[in-house]
Amino acid sequence: MPPSTENSRRNSEEDEGCSDGFKLDSAKLHKMPEEVFDIVGKLGEGSYGSVHKAIHKDSGHVLAIKKVPVDTDLHEIIKEISIMQQCKSKYVVKYYGSYFKNSDLWIVMEYCGAGSVSDIMRARRKPLNEGEISAVLRDTIKGLQYLHDLKKIHRDIKAGNILLNTDGIAKLADFGVAGQLTDTMAKRNTVIGTPFWMAPEVIEEIGYDTKADIWSLGITAIEMAEGRPPYSDIHPMRAIFMIPTKPPPTFKKPEEWSAEFVDFIKCCLVKKPDERKSAQKLTEHPFILAAPGCDVLQIMIKDASEKAAALQNQLNSINANDATMINEGMSTMVGGDATLIQHGENYITAQSLRSQMESLKIGGEIPKSALQRQQAPPPPIENSMNDKTGPSFSIGSDDTSYKDAQSYQPLNTEAEYENRFQKAIVDGDFEFLRNITLEELLRRKESLDTEMEDEIRELQRRYKTKRQPILDVIESKKQKE
Repeated sequence: MPPSTENSRRNSEEDEGCSDGFKLDSAKLHKMPEEVFDIVGKLGEGSYGSVHKAIHKDSGHVLAIKKVPVDTDLHEIIKEISIMQQCKSKYVVKYYGSYFKNSDLWIVMEYCGAGSVSDIMRARRKPLNEGEISAVLRDTIKGLQYLHDLKKIHRDIKAGNILLNTDGIAKLADFGVAGQLTDTMAKRNTVIGTPFWMAPEVIEEIGYDTKADIWSLGITAIEMAEGRPPYSDIHPMRAIFMIPTKPPPTFKKPEEWSAEFVDFIKCCLVKKPDERKSAQKLTEHPFILAAPGCDVLQIMIKDASEKAAALQNQLNSINANDATMINEGMSTMVGGDATLIQHGENYITAQSLRSQMESLKIGGEIPKSALQRQQAPPPPIENSMNDKTGPSFSIGSDDTSYKDAQSYQPLNTEAEYENRFQKAIVDGDFEFLRNITLEELLRRKESLDTEMEDEIRELQRRYKTKRQPILDVIESKKQKE
């Protein structure tokens, strides 16, 4: 079958598979959002904004709404919407449309009721088994194959960014750092993603393409099997040094897993990108071909839901005012990673924004604050629905896709501490240290010297590794002269 025919067939199947029958008509897109939706609860925090569960008043359809303060970085938000708008796959969360509401942009997306794979692991207090992992990976690979065929790189594949709906279908989410390849830029050269999942070529800034997602997929497979990614128990900056220099990671106990699963990991975690398998090739791997149907994930979701409900009942019995499970145990948007982000495109203008907004059918005036900031940090968590009233404008889309995004919450307290410390360095607010015991503070103070020495040694080693070949060539040229 010719490639063009094959692509058309695949796209037709994807379009058919992603159709859920719900669509925001143009009349609804020009109303104020609170006239169209009821916000029923907050799901958590994602790239650029908070995510809320909502109900479409007319149909009762459950949706997710990401509320993004437009003074964060409207240029990046528009890029995210552009990617969502182009995706029509059942394995990528669906995007319906957007509204401007005062200083916020409301992005309406598909609701994935089971949350993320990370949520499932936290609720069940255990990793996934091989059958569950292969079923999740099968759908994830199909989502990646779809994106890669469109020359898009996700760049932040991890368990927290794989959502599950109640039918047991896994979907890719969070395009806050996604990028697109063009014919004139075959490889990206920006450092962006989550450290523990980052491919060696991304860390080394030598340019990368869709194969970077395949490395992250392999790390995610280990994460689902062991509960956390490799190196997650060490400082993120040390992990950044180790990933390019150490052999590819594997299971702590390979003998506990099937030969097919171990081989699948090896196929993903190849240091040289050109030798790494593509998403299309991975669909043919025996581990993926043997994956069970959606019923396995439905059982897993049911088990997680029951455990989450049981824990919620315990919390309610202790204190009726305690945070609910949707905000703590089963939040689809909890916490944040130590993420190294270096954007290449920093400059935006009113003209460039308007041009992009017109192409995405975005109405209304660009808020002045959006033109005054170029690379702002993610906004703080909102405690409730914004009750402000005022004119709202819409971004229309007839049939496109997206939903809420995920952030991995490490299962170990050491990584959690490091993440909070890194955030405090940026924010200049170390108030969280007051909640740590004196004994623990003293222990951490003493360990800093050891960490610094280790990092200095690693820096020196990398410096010598890069410097020596240059010295050798210089010496060789001198001898020839």
